Amino acid sequence: MHAFATDPARGVFILVFLAIVIGGSLALFAWRAGTVGLGGSFTLVSREGMLLANNVVLIVAMASVLLGTLYPLFLDALDLGKISVGPPYFDAVFYPLLAPAVFLMGVGPITRWNRAAVPELAARLKWALAVALVSALLLPFVLGRWSPLISFGLFLALWLFAATAVNLWQRIKGSHRAGLWASLAANPAAYYGMLLAHFGVGLFIVGVTLVKGYEIERDVRLDVGQRVAVGPYEFAFLGVTPAPGPNYRALVGAVEVRRDGRLIETLHPEKRIYNASGQTMTIAAIDTGLAGDRYVSLGDPAGGDTAIAGAWGLRVYLKPFVDWIWLGAFVMALGGFVAVSDRRYRLAVRRRLGALVGAAAGE
Repeated sequence: MHAFATDPARGVFILVFLAIVIGGSLALFAWRAGTVGLGGSFTLVSREGMLLANNVVLIVAMASVLLGTLYPLFLDALDLGKISVGPPYFDAVFYPLLAPAVFLMGVGPITRWNRAAVPELAARLKWALAVALVSALLLPFVLGRWSPLISFGLFLALWLFAATAVNLWQRIKGSHRAGLWASLAANPAAYYGMLLAHFGVGLFIVGVTLVKGYEIERDVRLDVGQRVAVGPYEFAFLGVTPAPGPNYRALVGAVEVRRDGRLIETLHPEKRIYNASGQTMTIAAIDTGLAGDRYVSLGDPAGGDTAIAGAWGLRVYLKPFVDWIWLGAFVMALGGFVAVSDRRYRLAVRRRLGALVGAAAGE
């Protein structure tokens, strides 16, 4: 977002995009406003009730983010002072609001429409709850450190995984088709889209929980040939060499990453000095893996800007399972596309278009 300060066109693009999305949503709501409230009644403990509660929680979470984002701007615009709202506010407000929504994601798909009984839901979900609870209590010890927040985050993710598995198993068990594949094929695409989306939310929560709970950041000063141990990895600094670029001069470092003596990767962080402006930019080197990423960035030379051959400051990060955040987002989006591809929606659109064409021809 800081690029908007030097490139206002991007801000205009985002503004137009938001206007289209929000305006289109409001237009769709206005178009269908006459049908709102025409459905049948339902109790609070029902799938409709779960969806409604989830929507309310998501709206409150959105309002909390909007408040934290815009409140400092309002104060500044009214000359009432400058304040900064940072990660502590969002961590304290946003996460507790989303926890009930995630729990309802596991309950909602198993709940009956219109009316459901709490004892029935408890009987159908007791094993999913037990597996999620026990696993969330034990897994942090296996990963190296237990804390209440890590355990709670893992519980939410494992609860989603287990409840999704129970939902699929009960669908298969209740199917009248002969054979596993026939039972799976009997379910509509929208159902599998929902499962994928919920599974993606679980992957996202795992990524956020493990990154927040187990990330390591070290600032070190190393001479050529020196090593530093960060977590299970050993980083060896091999030195810095100058390298020309198309419109900049670069200082390229070389850092070997080893685990148990085995070379994993040689990273090449850079410092670039751009010719036109003289601005210096630090380019981190990233070794990406499914179990986590390793970042290394160059700091400043110990002997001043001209002492390239001496010791350098390095910043080393370990971000375990950070790519699961992006993987979860991708799986959620994939679930949405799968759900939209359901042929029932296409047939419904065709029927509506046919009805409109027939009405126009009759006139």
